[in-house]
Amino acid sequence: MKFELVKFKNCNEEALRYFVKFGFLIFEDLFPSQTICIARTFFFQHLAYLESLYQKGNIPKDFQGWSSAIVDKFATTHAYNDLITSREVINVLRPILGPDIAILNYDHAWINVPSNTDPVLLKALHTDSWTGTSINTLLANTYITDVDQYNGLSVVPASHTHGMTPVRNRKPDPSLNINYEVVNLVNLKAGDFILWHPLLLHCTTGNSDKNIRISISSRYTSTETSFSSQERALSYKTLTVGPMNQIARLIGNDYLTPYRTLGGTVGVERRLKGLYNLCDYENNAEINYDEILNDFIGSEGD
Repeated sequence: MKFELVKFKNCNEEALRYFVKFGFLIFEDLFPSQTICIARTFFFQHLAYLESLYQKGNIPKDFQGWSSAIVDKFATTHAYNDLITSREVINVLRPILGPDIAILNYDHAWINVPSNTDPVLLKALHTDSWTGTSINTLLANTYITDVDQYNGLSVVPASHTHGMTPVRNRKPDPSLNINYEVVNLVNLKAGDFILWHPLLLHCTTGNSDKNIRISISSRYTSTETSFSSQERALSYKTLTVGPMNQIARLIGNDYLTPYRTLGGTVGVERRLKGLYNLCDYENNAEINYDEILNDFIGSEGD
């Protein structure tokens, strides 16, 4: 099998063939550079603050806990919303997942620092299907910093076509004595977006002796496919609704009640206009109250 490391700018037929064959795709230039810069500044500032508290003896050194705390706070920002609702990201997901797309809750942040040895943040070779991810779900990383040859992501191209890799204690079963051909994705840069199939074997490449690598890991799925028990518990945020489901929404319920809207308004309430973008609305006022309230809450928080 001939393998070549390629980056794509959109999810065209060539990209889809690559995904089916190798199990992952790297996209570049999906996000405005300013959004990535804001995210990077946010992470480094909060990481420095937690490090200062550690130096004062106020908290333990806990990169796993720090990563979770920072990404949870980042998830409340406009920059995070810009990342997950990016039209460019949705455009590369739609050819694979279809028109009804959701992002699962509880993103991960991976802050890979030279001194870290936490196995949770320094992942050995594994598949995400081992850890409760549905076969219908795409995994994705958004890189906030560049990677170097030591601290990035490595994959086993085409390993998703092997089916469920046998596992023993969170690693491929050593009794099978398989020599996996691991490829180090050294070309990943800040702003790159990589997605992969849940059966693809992958791992953290390792640690750099001088550079910090930060990425955000998300999980995307179609609301029209089945969820694993873990995914149901974590729940999700819907990003797009396809035309067929938008029509069902206009009717108003899954029972398709006859004539429910006959002679009245065939539309949806305006607070859902972002999801049901192909529909008419009961009230077409364009005032964005979310932004008004966010500005008020932000000024109060200052």
